[in-house]
Amino acid sequence: MEADELLGDQPWALASLRIASETLTPDEIGEMLGLRATSTRTSEGEPAFSVWLFESGLPPTAAVEDHLYILMEHLSDRREPLRELVDTATVEVWLSFSPGARHRSAVLDAKVLSAVGDLGLDVVLDAYPPGRRRS
Repeated sequence: MEADELLGDQPWALASLRIASETLTPDEIGEMLGLRATSTRTSEGEPAFSVWLFESGLPPTAAVEDHLYILMEHLSDRREPLRELVDTATVEVWLSFSPGARHRSAVLDAKVLSAVGDLGLDVVLDAYPPGRRRS
């Protein structure tokens, strides 16, 4: 999803699992999880690190709650490799969203938040005001 596709006053949401590691390559992370990354990148700075990203796969018009639910469905049977990664890498669920012109609240139910916690994952809320595009 490109920034210019997230337009104006329309609500939008994205969710992804992001893993940053100084010791593992993106291919090694994907192999551990048995998932194919949506995107990857490698930094050559100091310290050098790799970023592996897996998105929910829902369109940006879906509610942020739905994005999180679907992402957790993909991750639910990957508890052990995720816990291994949490010990050696930065592993986060990113929820990026804008409510659009009309106020839209997001209710992240206890069941899905419990599932996130059981996997040992941190959640990053990346909120944008109405009328703003994701940068």
